[in-house]
Amino acid sequence: MEIKLASKNDSREIAAIHQQEINQGFLSQLGVRFLSKLYEAMILSENCFIVVAEENNQIVGFISGCLNTEEFYREFLKKYGYGSMIILLPKILNFTILKKILETLRYSKKIDKNCPEAELLTIACKKEFRGTGLSTDMFNGFIGETRKRGIKEFKVVVGEELSRAVGFYEKLGFKLHSNVTIHKGSSSRIYIYNVSSL
Repeated sequence: MEIKLASKNDSREIAAIHQQEINQGFLSQLGVRFLSKLYEAMILSENCFIVVAEENNQIVGFISGCLNTEEFYREFLKKYGYGSMIILLPKILNFTILKKILETLRYSKKIDKNCPEAELLTIACKKEFRGTGLSTDMFNGFIGETRKRGIKEFKVVVGEELSRAVGFYEKLGFKLHSNVTIHKGSSSRIYIYNVSSL
């Protein structure tokens, strides 16, 4: 198993894992083509990074983060907005999905300004690797990258109903900061991780 930074060619495999393993999440509804474009943009952005786990030349898990999510979304819309609109055209005709896209783009405005700008966005691995310690290994690789970038602390937003994810983050030492509602009727927790305390 190799833990390393993702390259542009990894975006499709990352997108497929996201859609398959986070199939209850909103972004998964937008499809692999859009997710591939999103992760490609993250990999190429100086504002983001993705750590992947690779076995036998296949991506089996990943963890993504941003130094400033709001800035990344602005960058993404500027560089990839038109192409993304073409990909998403059939979906954005659905008012509910369009509303959730707009809520996602604006969610950072709902978060306490005292929260760190840096953020862990997504962590996922193929189901056959759950319970093997892979997620912790990827997280350790992620922490190494935050240190290289001078990040002292970062946040993660996790759905209130995702008890397994909540337990994972609390076990790693994340501290509950506050609650937030990004999509109507769905409460999330904001956790903070202090890198400098390690």
